[in-house]
Amino acid sequence: MGKRTGKNRKMDGRAGYGKRVAAVGMMFVMLFSFAACGKTTASEEAEALSGSCIDILNKVYETADLDESMRDAMQDYEMTTIDADMEEYVLGTDEITYTDSAYSAPMMTSVAYQCVVLRVPDGTDVPKAKQTLLDNANPAKWICVEAESVAVESIGDVILYVMGFDEDVSAIKDAFLALDE
Repeated sequence: MGKRTGKNRKMDGRAGYGKRVAAVGMMFVMLFSFAACGKTTASEEAEALSGSCIDILNKVYETADLDESMRDAMQDYEMTTIDADMEEYVLGTDEITYTDSAYSAPMMTSVAYQCVVLRVPDGTDVPKAKQTLLDNANPAKWICVEAESVAVESIGDVILYVMGFDEDVSAIKDAFLALDE
């Protein structure tokens, strides 16, 4: 091979320049792809769970690995939808928009427990809604008792929010997440 002339060096430089531009372009494509994947809204995930929130909560209770005393106590728990009068007490906030709800708690007892299932509208920033619930959770809202644990999970457009004893919260959370399998 012969000596490279100035002309050949310029051509080599341009080829290298094109590769660098392509590499930088690919880097931006990958960067924006990862950023777009980070934010999840209810409409971006298919409605993974069908049925009303009360139906979903009943399925969770049927399949949860709860001890016999908890199952017995749950016979006296109220299960209803959340209305405007009880929203802030149950959720700790009125900042969550939802289209359906289920609320379960002891009617007349000193047990620190509640379980909520919410279906949020399309376009809702689900991680933000979950964080709002966590930020506003008050495990000591009951007189003389306090929940040991708080969990907030989601499947698609459905959010589970539960407070209670560690083992009960864990069992309810696991049963809810198993509905996605």
